[in-house]
Amino acid sequence: MTKQQIPIWLDCDPGNDDAFAILLSIFNPRYKLLGISTVHGNAPLSMTTHNTLAVLDLLNIFKVKVYKGEERPLINSPRYALDVHGVTGIGGVELPKTSINKRVTSVSYVDALRDAIEANAHEICLVATGTMTNISLLIEKYPDVIDKIKYISVMGGSFGMGNATPYAEFNFHTDPHAIKAVVDKLQDKMILSPLNLTHKIIATADIRNQIYNEDDETKNSPLRKAFYDILMFYSKAYAMLEDMNTGPPLHDPVAVYSLLPIVDGNCAEYGYKYLRRKLDVVIGGPHEGESIIVNKSVPLDESENEGVYIGESLDAKKFWNCMLEALNTAELNLK
Repeated sequence: MTKQQIPIWLDCDPGNDDAFAILLSIFNPRYKLLGISTVHGNAPLSMTTHNTLAVLDLLNIFKVKVYKGEERPLINSPRYALDVHGVTGIGGVELPKTSINKRVTSVSYVDALRDAIEANAHEICLVATGTMTNISLLIEKYPDVIDKIKYISVMGGSFGMGNATPYAEFNFHTDPHAIKAVVDKLQDKMILSPLNLTHKIIATADIRNQIYNEDDETKNSPLRKAFYDILMFYSKAYAMLEDMNTGPPLHDPVAVYSLLPIVDGNCAEYGYKYLRRKLDVVIGGPHEGESIIVNKSVPLDESENEGVYIGESLDAKKFWNCMLEALNTAELNLK
């Protein structure tokens, strides 16, 4: 039986791993990508917007509408991750300075996103792989859309670890006020892919050879080389970490993929396990951006009846098969 397509909207800050999220959103047949909004985060907004358009060029896709979002956090000063993603925001590949794709300027991202939610009420799922500034301003301006969003799948947060500070993940730390606003209003619909999950999705040598292999004529196309180089540049930030010396993790497409087990209501099929808990986010101080489980009276390994779906594990082989199939389809799209 053919499974129903999921209408999605991608809010992102490309970013090397965001490129893979865009790839999966377009070339996995389960998703119907309605639009993309960009946001500050891994790089300044001008870069994340250009990178989005250029990745679409790379994929030979010219019908996805792209909207420029917010260029700074709600309150805090901007922070970027150019040390991880390179001086252009997507390191390892030379994207054209001028893209064929152009962003939509006739309507704002917040109005376009509201219109997409209204047109796909109770079916649309948002996927947020960057800071949550855009989403927080959406629900502030149009609170009526909250009930019409089916799920929001978020890459962000961490528990007992961090990559921006010892306590906080980058997306949560960069705009903690925004993620707190979204968590407060949308957490019963939120699927979270924290570092604790994404650090388990490693691009091993075998996976990398399936993405690109110069000695295999079926795996050495320019498109494959581009995504391989994007991945390998990103891997430099992780190469020195003891638990990731077999390859880099791939964060953002995990948030796209994690919709499938929840929407399908069949976690076993995807080897997906989650813990459902009420969350809060720390504002201010050295722990700013830290993800906090609210109800301490419930054992930490037990779920509550409401709250965020916190991804704990998934079948990495099935994830990578899905990712590689998307790359194969993208390659066919160029022929």
